Amino acid sequence: MEYAKLHKRKPKMARRRRAGLSLVEILVALAITALLLAATAAAFDAALSSYRINHDLSMVSMSTRNCLYQMTGTIRSAWNDPAVDTIEVNTDGTECSLVDAAGRDIIYRYDAGAGQLQVNVDGGADWYVFLDNVQPVVAGEPIFSTVAPQGGDFPAGTVGKVEIKFKTERGSARWTVSAAAVPRNVVYVK
Repeated sequence: MEYAKLHKRKPKMARRRRAGLSLVEILVALAITALLLAATAAAFDAALSSYRINHDLSMVSMSTRNCLYQMTGTIRSAWNDPAVDTIEVNTDGTECSLVDAAGRDIIYRYDAGAGQLQVNVDGGADWYVFLDNVQPVVAGEPIFSTVAPQGGDFPAGTVGKVEIKFKTERGSARWTVSAAAVPRNVVYVK
């Protein structure tokens, strides 16, 4: 009997808990970490994309503003007396030539093939790029145009103002600009 009692009763084994994490706990921790990393990566990608767009827009804005500032400043200081020199825009509106206040021949042109606004000083062989990725606002529309002066007694060939219109882009940033410059060096002696 003693033997049967001993076999019926199974000795209770004391379970000892081991230090550390169980497999389930590790899997849950990995899943949470993966979710956090995915969310961080998505936020970082959105921030980088936003930075790239803002950078492109800033560069387009700055380069376009500098180009227009230079062109309109030169046009404002140009001689505009038909008896001496005047501002001329060719018939298709891709070129604007003038004599600036320093007496230099300046030619601004739009090169459709290269998509650039370029400048030439004193008829030299070199054309300097003012702005890349330029095109007319509407296909076939001129970049440069002149408007006759309003009112007053002006000699024929006098330019009232020069208008400049184009669009440019860099990356995903697109910029449409227009400016007008009124020549100030108008001296007529009758």
